[in-house]
Amino acid sequence: MIDIHCHILWGVDDGPQLPEETEELLNLAKAEGLTDIIATSHYSPYLEQVYEEKFEEAASVARSVGINLYSGCEYKLQDALLLKDRLITLAGSDFILVEITSGVLGDFVYNQVYDLELAGYQVILAHPERSFTPADLPKLRKLGDMGVYFQITAGSIAGKFGKQIQRFAFKLLKEGLCHFVASDAHDMRKRQFYLNLAERWFSRANNHNLNAWETLSRINPSVITEKSTVRKVMQVYLV
Repeated sequence: MIDIHCHILWGVDDGPQLPEETEELLNLAKAEGLTDIIATSHYSPYLEQVYEEKFEEAASVARSVGINLYSGCEYKLQDALLLKDRLITLAGSDFILVEITSGVLGDFVYNQVYDLELAGYQVILAHPERSFTPADLPKLRKLGDMGVYFQITAGSIAGKFGKQIQRFAFKLLKEGLCHFVASDAHDMRKRQFYLNLAERWFSRANNHNLNAWETLSRINPSVITEKSTVRKVMQVYLV
C-alpha cells in the first residue's frame, strides 16, 4: 500500500516529537504492509526552514526498514494560495494536499481552488469526512466536478473518530467522492495507520470485493508517486 498523507517527520507539527517516535511509526507502517509513504507535515514557516533536514533524517530511517519516503506537505487552503509559487507537492508531482479547516464551504472556496488549478496544481482535499457534514454534499460534489480529488482517512472508515464520521465516510465512498484512502497517522497512540482495520470494514461494506480498495490504497496513489503522465486517478464507487 501507498500512504499519501502521513505525519512522519519528527519535531515539526503535532506528529512525532522525537526521532525514536518516527522510527516506531515507520516500523508500524511496515507491519501494516506499507511500501511507500508521502511525508505530509502541517505547513508552518518553521517547517519550511527545516524541511530538507528533517525529511532526509526520516528518509534514511525509512530506507532501513524497507519503506520509500517521499516529500510532501499538508496546507491550509489560505496558505496554499499565499505560497502557490513554492508549494511542496506530493512526491514531486503536480498534486497538492489541502485541508479546509473552517468546516464551512463558502462559495469563495470554488474560486480559491480554481486559482490553484490555474497555477498548474491538482488539488486533493484532505479528510472531508472529518471537516464537513452531509449537509455539505452538494458543494463537495461541485468541487468534484471541478476536478478536485478527495482523500478519506482510514481511521474514519474504521470508526476511530466515531460513528457519525464513519457513516459520512461511507456515504462519500458511495457517492464516488473518494479517490485515496490514507492514514493521516500522527503517533502510536490514538492516531495510528489503521489501514488494515479500515480494509476489513471496507470489505464487509463492499460485499468482500477489494478491487476498489486496491484502487484507493495503491493504484491511485501510485499515479502520484510515479508521476505518471499516462495513467489517471480513477473514480470508484462503493457497491
